[in-house]
Amino acid sequence: MAGVSTKRPVIRLYHGEALFHAGQKAKQFYLVRQGCILVLDKAGARSRAVFTGGDILGIPEVLAGGNWALTAVASGLTSAQPFSAAALFQTLDDMPATHSEFLRYIAAMA
Repeated sequence: MAGVSTKRPVIRLYHGEALFHAGQKAKQFYLVRQGCILVLDKAGARSRAVFTGGDILGIPEVLAGGNWALTAVASGLTSAQPFSAAALFQTLDDMPATHSEFLRYIAAMA
């Protein structure tokens, strides 16, 4: 993803290791740098969503200020770069009001 600092910390996950668990507060969203993140159903048996290198996950949950509804795990060796909720809210504050309001509306549907 162009323009994203590589100086931020990166989380390295091994196969099956959780990035976050259902019920945890959604304080960060993530850029998958390499590998694959699977978001599992409540039983942990099926993948509900798949994120690979360059994908971002978690923005709606962070905007909504809620908890993760599902658990996300690595499929194979994976690295993800976390971004804080504060950074996201600062970006929203810097946007034109119509853009910011639209994103907050979308997040409320999450």
